[in-house]
Amino acid sequence: MAETTTGGVTPKQSPYVFGIDLGTSNSGIAVFIDGRATLFQIEEGNKGCASVMSVRDNGDILVGREARRRLMIDPENTVASVKREMGTRWTKEFTGLPGEVYTPTDVSAEILGRLINGALQAGTPDIKGTPHKAVICIPANFDDAKKEATKEAGELAGLEVEWLLEEPVAAAIAYAFERDRDQTILVYDLGGGTFDVSVLKVDSSAGGTAGLRILAKEGVPRLGGDDFDLEIMKVAAARFQATSGLDVLDEKKDQGISVKSLREAQQKLKDAAETAKWELTESQSAQITIPNFIKSEDGNVHNLDCEIKRGEFNDAVRPLLLQSKEAVERALDSAKLKLEDISRIILVGGSTRVPLVKEMLVEMFKREPYADENVDTVVARGAAIWGATLLAPQLPPEGRHTGSISITNIVTHFLGIETYGGGFAPILEKGLEIPEDKPLSATKTFANPRDNMAEMAVRIYQSDLPATSVRDEGVKCIGEFFCKGIPPRPAGKVQIEVTFGIDQQNVLKVEAVGPGLSGEKESRQLEIKRS
Repeated sequence: MAETTTGGVTPKQSPYVFGIDLGTSNSGIAVFIDGRATLFQIEEGNKGCASVMSVRDNGDILVGREARRRLMIDPENTVASVKREMGTRWTKEFTGLPGEVYTPTDVSAEILGRLINGALQAGTPDIKGTPHKAVICIPANFDDAKKEATKEAGELAGLEVEWLLEEPVAAAIAYAFERDRDQTILVYDLGGGTFDVSVLKVDSSAGGTAGLRILAKEGVPRLGGDDFDLEIMKVAAARFQATSGLDVLDEKKDQGISVKSLREAQQKLKDAAETAKWELTESQSAQITIPNFIKSEDGNVHNLDCEIKRGEFNDAVRPLLLQSKEAVERALDSAKLKLEDISRIILVGGSTRVPLVKEMLVEMFKREPYADENVDTVVARGAAIWGATLLAPQLPPEGRHTGSISITNIVTHFLGIETYGGGFAPILEKGLEIPEDKPLSATKTFANPRDNMAEMAVRIYQSDLPATSVRDEGVKCIGEFFCKGIPPRPAGKVQIEVTFGIDQQNVLKVEAVGPGLSGEKESRQLEIKRS
């Protein structure tokens, strides 16, 4: 578990609520104070910190830039992009921590701990103690297992998680409070590892208040800057192989070179690729020069020196970005809108600096998208504003946001249960609007499929696309419970009502009611089944 104290002394609880962007590549933490959202500088030259954890052989845990430097050198003991594994059965053991097994939740807690300690050490602004309450941002299409894992990570780091706020909504909040607006906007959020697109109706024209109505949400769970870096690495490695005969990305091929040496070369190449990516946002070419890159089996030391042109980079990443374009088109279809209905396209996430992103969107919408001056920090800032609004009565005057924000969310997936024979019976449809003041609920009645069943399993499934079978692609089991004490009756004679309820945070609760059930009623918050 991440420590949230310094020097062995536990500071008093901070009265403020913190906005946290727990990102795939980088994370940030902000607070709303004195009328604006301010980010803490966690690492030199970086408002946040790298979302990477590494463990040395002596058991020391590194989080941030130091850990990132070990990503290729010691991959067995270094974890990056763990956000992509949230809510799964992924685990990791480290040489320096024998007997300990880390889950994505544990790794995320360490990253959150680094943010909290960094906020304490930054000293500006004065937060008057240790962070206690937080709003943590998540991708718009995180499922229940991923949400639960994120909340648990916050609790492990010593935080009370007041809200799990979707990243595009956080960006829209920051955008809406810049000035009065009454628009339909599309938020294009491309970070280090995930892509989200949301269509929202924003109305902050009343002054001090803002209404955010979500019309549609789509995404690509594994798409971002990490993938762009890898494409540059592949291009450079191919150039190097053409001149040297060595494939530094292939650890299994017999090249007479140790795995350690190959990994050291890969780390150098990854660092250079990331630098080249940012150079290509400003220039038409980038030079990758790595002296003493790797030594071949004959003792010859090879250098790497190659030029990557923006056109080559664009060709490499275009297939990836086309996935985002398809998601944008699906979102517009779901919202029943046309391209010309969008008032503004908002860019969020560091990877939107890649010029091809803007070129693609201009080609689609026939106009320039809007980019905040700090596309990397807008999500954390929006979370801080939401937290200051959400908990305003409990905060000191300088930490309150005196305006009001209303968020009208939609159901992110088709949600239902498994029926006899493996069918999928949706109970809540994707895209349904969730009332602001109460959960959205729906009930369906099911009968016992066989004679004399003493209990029935209620298995809950979700799907991003319409489905008829739980075996269809993309259909995922997210939980189950058992209705016990059913009276012995012929098939079809016992009626059980299953009710799904979902709130503004897309937290699902499932309830089953029927004759003879234990206590006459089975009701509980959905227990997530890890998969």
